[in-house]
Amino acid sequence: MTCRPHLFPGRAPLAALLALLMLPLAACGGGGGGGTPPPAPPALGEPILGLTTTERAAFDRGKAVFERRFKPSGGLGPFYNTTSCRACHSTPVTGGGSHLYRNFYLGRFGDPTTPGQQFDLPNSISAVVPAFGRSISHVLADFSLTHERHPIPALGPGNLPVQLAQRNGLSLFGVGLFEDVTEATLLSLSDPNDSDQDGISGRVNTDLGSIGRFGVKSQSATIERFTRAPLMNQMGITSNPTGNDNLSVLQVSQDPSQPTIDNDSTPDPEIAANDLLDLIAFTRFLAPPAPKPFSAAALRGQTQFDTLGCAKCHLPTITSLRGPLAAYTDLLLHDMGVGLADNIAAGVPQSSSIDGPTTYREFRTAPLWGVSMSGPWLHDGRAQTLEEAILAHGGEAQTARDAFANLPQADRADVLAFLESL
Repeated sequence: MTCRPHLFPGRAPLAALLALLMLPLAACGGGGGGGTPPPAPPALGEPILGLTTTERAAFDRGKAVFERRFKPSGGLGPFYNTTSCRACHSTPVTGGGSHLYRNFYLGRFGDPTTPGQQFDLPNSISAVVPAFGRSISHVLADFSLTHERHPIPALGPGNLPVQLAQRNGLSLFGVGLFEDVTEATLLSLSDPNDSDQDGISGRVNTDLGSIGRFGVKSQSATIERFTRAPLMNQMGITSNPTGNDNLSVLQVSQDPSQPTIDNDSTPDPEIAANDLLDLIAFTRFLAPPAPKPFSAAALRGQTQFDTLGCAKCHLPTITSLRGPLAAYTDLLLHDMGVGLADNIAAGVPQSSSIDGPTTYREFRTAPLWGVSMSGPWLHDGRAQTLEEAILAHGGEAQTARDAFANLPQADRADVLAFLESL
């Protein structure tokens, strides 16, 4: 049995915590009787423990690809937003999030509330709006280092309204472990009709029938999908499916079973198959952040977090094939209210008698492990502090948000101390 002590079990009540801690210790031959203590968790930016020599080598090569600055001779463009994966995932180290200046736009036109009635902007290859590239036509475009984002009209073809939304770079620490959360687990957590009447109606998102785990709207089910889409949409780097992802659908708009192509002078695919596999391995094996020691304030804040109802969506642990993950997420979609709604639909959400047939005002529950290192916060980085992020919650989180807002300042500080320790 492979030892996986990187699966942090979180800080549940003491009896549950001890039971969870015994799982990785037993697997490693430790736990009581003077056995060997578990190894220290990986440093931020390092891979999960227990990799084979081959897996570790793939991770290291993948990190080099992740940090590579692509050039026009290597396939960059003709439309692009950045020249490397690391450019949008570098804070505080490679694999993290990004500052506001790295935000990018999504643009779609049509009715976001009606399935199949929202479309990418004319001459776009996806919903991602590129900042660089000459011409408005993908077919006629040529490479340019000049910032030339084109004006986006208020109305698209047929006078349909255009919806614009910003996205801030997501932290990638630990996300590969979500591939090992089964569809059965996600369906067991979902409650699309709020059957228990607690005001929380989390539901899964799907793309061509597979259940999503990745992305702001859980619109992508595998690391390969999560990797190939930004390669094309953010850098104009074309790729072929690896053959290892039987559900190889991209997270935005590309044909799910076909290679991505463009019209520049570099032959497609513009990233070699081995490089793509290594890039996938880097994200798949990137370790989650290790929690910090809890202060007395953080322990009080943990209790408040649960009492407020935050843990109804930010589950302290989620079951996976590798063991419990202390990610503080259910990976489900939740209506976050009109204040955060971006009017961009993605995927096909689980049917619900409460929520509409599209995801235009829903978001995946953001994982909270390492949350203190992933600012700015929320899908578009609008929150400069964790407290601002909490207070921006609405919809299904309105009750918990209001309860937090009504806490005495000292109790609010305890909740923040708890979050800063994850």
